Amino acid sequence: MSAFCVFGMTFEVAIKRAEKKLGDSNLSMEQWKKKVHELAERILIEAKPTQVSPPFDAPQFAKEWIEVARKTSRIYAPTVMVRKPKKDKHGNPVISKATGLPALGWEPY
Repeated sequence: MSAFCVFGMTFEVAIKRAEKKLGDSNLSMEQWKKKVHELAERILIEAKPTQVSPPFDAPQFAKEWIEVARKTSRIYAPTVMVRKPKKDKHGNPVISKATGLPALGWEPY
């Protein structure tokens, strides 16, 4: 079972979100690329962290993935996460209505 992954934001994901958000506009290609880059810089820092790595079987693989990501691309606020049963605000396990089993979610490792 793969129970670990990395959450954060990569510059590549931020660029894709910025391109989608700007869409087609009446700007020249150079102006559009500049706007995309500016928006991507903001998204990189302000956006909610998302899963940026594949799932791993052990936390050391997630840590190694972070090291490689830092060397090969820009990654902001990488965090190793572990899959655990979700809890409600009172600390009780959340039960899935579809399966009747405890629902799983990601928590910092």
